[in-house]
Amino acid sequence: MKGQKRNISALFALLLAGVLLTSARANSKNIIESSFDEDFSYLEEVEEYVDNWIEEYTSDDFEEDAIESVKIYDEDGELIHEEDLDEELSEEVLRLIRQSDYLTEYDNTTYYRLNS
Repeated sequence: MKGQKRNISALFALLLAGVLLTSARANSKNIIESSFDEDFSYLEEVEEYVDNWIEEYTSDDFEEDAIESVKIYDEDGELIHEEDLDEELSEEVLRLIRQSDYLTEYDNTTYYRLNS
């Protein structure tokens, strides 16, 4: 009798293990498939964000910071000429710019250094 009870218990344990393994495998497939589908659900949001960004920065309304003034320094670093760009540059400023090295642009101002 004891042998039969052990066999029945072993058989029951084996069936229970089989059921658990089968259900775990089925659940893991569902979890993997659902997480795989969810992983790419954000792509539509990303595409929309990128499209909006491109549209915003390539539209005609977008203006870069315009240069508002020009400063020209001599070889010693002393300011020799400054002119706002409200109007066209004068002939003298154009001549000085042609004789100068471009240094940088900062805060809507272009800086030049006069060559020796």
